[in-house]
Amino acid sequence: MNVKGLGRLYKKMENESGKKLVAFGDTVPTDADSGYAKGCIFVKTDGGVGTVYYINEGSDTSCDFNAAVPNAAQAALLADITATAAELNQLDDAVIGAMTPGSGVLGTATAAGGNVVKKGPIFKTEIFIDLTGLKSAAAGDIIGKAATANCHLGLISAAKNGTIVYGQITCLETPAGGDPDVDFYGSVTEGTGTQDVAISTLTGETLLLNNGDWTGAPATPIAMTALPGPGYLYAVDGGGTAVVYTAGQFLIELWGV
Repeated sequence: MNVKGLGRLYKKMENESGKKLVAFGDTVPTDADSGYAKGCIFVKTDGGVGTVYYINEGSDTSCDFNAAVPNAAQAALLADITATAAELNQLDDAVIGAMTPGSGVLGTATAAGGNVVKKGPIFKTEIFIDLTGLKSAAAGDIIGKAATANCHLGLISAAKNGTIVYGQITCLETPAGGDPDVDFYGSVTEGTGTQDVAISTLTGETLLLNNGDWTGAPATPIAMTALPGPGYLYAVDGGGTAVVYTAGQFLIELWGV
């Protein structure tokens, strides 16, 4: 950087009165020196642990730089924190965990999955599925990669998702290639369901929503006509066109308590 560039940089590190907001060097400014704005940060270039950053707690005419370390009250407060990093990260909207789909629904787009968030007593589950690369079959048969097992969209449990009290499904992209009539089932005991096998061969299957042919324009949430209990979710062919999907995206949303 040239001298003019350095000059402009230093100018940007000053307040409107020309007092330094940031400074650096190997010697901390002497108390009562002037020219440093209140709150100015000084970086001690040869400092060590706890002696790198200093803050001017004096005034712009009489500085008083002190190491930027917690005071006794702040240190005591930090000492009382026993949460792990993972627990603290979970406070970001209280993410309970991921919703993991079966390997049989990871098509060429490999876009499937979701998460569960808890705010207060309410669990919110979101599951996204892209049908691209998956295959429809006869009406009532499971959608997934051709002749592949584990075609579930995720496992619902009371411990992770709460007791479901409302659910809705939104078509984000109109299905193409395969059958546009996609039905959704839940409460299935087995997660091993195979593409082109009737959902009725599994245990506990409950039809959550039969909306007929889906369209993604506009993307309007459709309320489920039945709610899933504990068990796996599946997408099932409602029409009977055995072709690989080239498009088709859905968002499943569930609220639990």
